[in-house]
Amino acid sequence: MAGISALGVGSGLDLNEILNQLEKVEKQRLVPIQTQQKTINSKISGFGQLKSALTKFNDATKVLQKTELYNNRSVVTNDSYLSAKVNGNAALGDYSVKVDQLATSHSVATAAIGDKTAALGSSAETRTITIKQDNGKELNVVLGKNDNTSLESIANAINHAKLKDSNGNVIGDSTVNAAVIRSGSNGYQLVITSKETGEQQRITSIQSDDQNLNSIIGFNSNDQNDNSKMHTVTTAQDAKCSVNGIAITSASNTIKDVVSGVDLTLKATTATPQNVSITTDNEKTKSAIKDWVAEFNQLQSTISTLTKFTQAKSGEVDSSNGPLIGNSTLRNVDQGIRTIFARGQETGEFSVLSQIGINMDKSGILTIDENKLDKALNEKSDAVAQLFTGDGKGTGGIANQVVTKVNSFIESKGLIDAATDGLNSTLKSLEKRSEQVSDSIDKTIERYRAQFSQLDTLISSMNSLSTYLTNQFDAMANTGKKK
Repeated sequence: MAGISALGVGSGLDLNEILNQLEKVEKQRLVPIQTQQKTINSKISGFGQLKSALTKFNDATKVLQKTELYNNRSVVTNDSYLSAKVNGNAALGDYSVKVDQLATSHSVATAAIGDKTAALGSSAETRTITIKQDNGKELNVVLGKNDNTSLESIANAINHAKLKDSNGNVIGDSTVNAAVIRSGSNGYQLVITSKETGEQQRITSIQSDDQNLNSIIGFNSNDQNDNSKMHTVTTAQDAKCSVNGIAITSASNTIKDVVSGVDLTLKATTATPQNVSITTDNEKTKSAIKDWVAEFNQLQSTISTLTKFTQAKSGEVDSSNGPLIGNSTLRNVDQGIRTIFARGQETGEFSVLSQIGINMDKSGILTIDENKLDKALNEKSDAVAQLFTGDGKGTGGIANQVVTKVNSFIESKGLIDAATDGLNSTLKSLEKRSEQVSDSIDKTIERYRAQFSQLDTLISSMNSLSTYLTNQFDAMANTGKKK
């Protein structure tokens, strides 16, 4: 008899459904493994959330490690006449500044020429223009054929020329600028200006070995008879001002460290002294501290979520419980930071956070008494700095201690990575175990399938035999009746 191709065809029994039910029962062997895998994956995800929150908190803490954060200064002055830039070393106080003269760059110009593109030089193959300044610098500008001697060509050559030493080595860019400016309706002037302000930048002479050009651009600042072909448009001069009555001269309108930590930029002369007021600016410090507190509270919120516990019903585990509830690694992280807060800073006027208005409530959240914090920053900013930075060299200080501790948690191969590596190792073992059980289930189902197939064939054969015998008995009975 041919084999049965589909279960139940020969026997009439629903063997496929029976096999499916058996398979479902067998697959229950995977449920404990899958439950463990889900739990471990949740823990791995939980450690990822914890590490992210710790990293953000650590970044905010690193800001508090910087000593310059506690030395911010603000400055108020009349911006119409001058501006001031201050750093953390700026001495606090009011300063009286009077601007008597602004620094200017020296500018000289040719007479008006009708065509800015017309050649002005001789027929020589090349020529050189030499520009000298009071600072001793000498710029040699080489021009080519006569068609390179127009006002436009000369300006372009000057702007692209390089300073060279006596050996012809380039030592810098041109120290002057050149431009062609329209003069009236029918003329153009070449204007040459020193790039920097101040008397030492004064142009002392402009000469060319091309006499045709020299008759147009020749200049000598020491020529008492004023025979120069170019004339001074703007005189080179230094800036002159006084700070609290002390006279100051500068080649630039920006005067650095006129007062320790203060750079002044002069904009206009003043008829009367202008006040420059330098005060402590604690807003950046306060903002950084508030950001730090906010990041710590966010870390606490993350820890609370990861360790959430809900009372189970009917002895079952509540699905809303945090994935790291009761986890020793997380507990060590939380306690490690809290211990630093409790211990505080060993030296300095302020030793703990509560002394500057930062307190921890019963739920572990930090709160800020802004009035107390403002008072500490305004009156004792150095002590606040020492509370967080210690000696300013990475030793002591709450911020330094926290960064060191948190780094040990989040760095490569740190506490969290070690915990995660252990979980991943367990997960791999479970994956291997799951594959083994799945393979066992597949083999068991195949064995059931083979047995059911044999049973189907056997019942089919018995049914056929039964039918045959019944037919034979019926035939014999019918034969007896005929006799």
